[in-house]
Amino acid sequence: MDAIATDPELRQRLARLDRRVRWLGAACALLGGGLLTVLLMGARAPAMATLDVERINIVEPDGSVRLVISNASRFPLPRLDGKDYPRAVQPAGLVFYDAKGDEMGGLALTDTPAGRIAALAFDYPNYDALGLVTRVGADNRSAMTGLQINSHPPAGLDVLQASRVVQRRIAIHNEDENAEILLADPQGRERIRLRVDSRGEPRLEMLDAAGRVVFAAPHEAAP
Repeated sequence: MDAIATDPELRQRLARLDRRVRWLGAACALLGGGLLTVLLMGARAPAMATLDVERINIVEPDGSVRLVISNASRFPLPRLDGKDYPRAVQPAGLVFYDAKGDEMGGLALTDTPAGRIAALAFDYPNYDALGLVTRVGADNRSAMTGLQINSHPPAGLDVLQASRVVQRRIAIHNEDENAEILLADPQGRERIRLRVDSRGEPRLEMLDAAGRVVFAAPHEAAP
C-alpha cells in the first residue's frame, strides 16, 4: 500500500481504471433501463403483425407434409394410397395427412352459385368415414346441417372401387327445420327413421328390407 501511495504513475493508472469502471457501470445501468422500457412498451402494445400467404405446409423433420392450410386456388387434390384424385369443387381450408402422405381428413369451405358449403371430414384409408356439413342456399332461405357416418370399405380397394360398396349407415340432419335421424343396414337401406318436422310433430318409423313401414308411432289410422 505504501508503494502505491508514493508512486505517481501507478496512482494515475488506478485513477483511470476507476473512471472506466464507473463509466461502464453507468452504461450498463442505462442500457438495462432502456431494455426494460422497450419490453414494457412491447407488452402493452397490441400485436400489429399481419402475414398474408396463399398456402402453408406443416412438415415433419424429414420434409413429409402432415397439414396443409390453403386458399382455393392452391388447395391440394385428395391423395389416397399415393394417388391423386379430382375434387368435385375447389374449396379453401385445411387438409390432414398421415405419415405416408395420404389424406386423413380436412376442413373445406366453398362458395358456389348454388350457395355456401362448409364440411369437416375424417377418412378411412380408402374412403370418407365421417362428415359434418353445413349447406346454405344462395337465397339464405334453405339450409341443411348434418352428420353422416359411412360403412368401412374392405382393405385393398381404391377410392373409386370403395365408392361402389360404401353405404351410409347413420345420418343426423336438420333440413329446413325438419330434424331427422336415419339408421341403415349394411346394404344402405334405411331401417329406422326418427323425425320431428318443422311443425313440431314427432314420428318414429321402422322399415323392412323392401322399404315398407312395418311399425310407426304415432300410429296412422287406416283410411
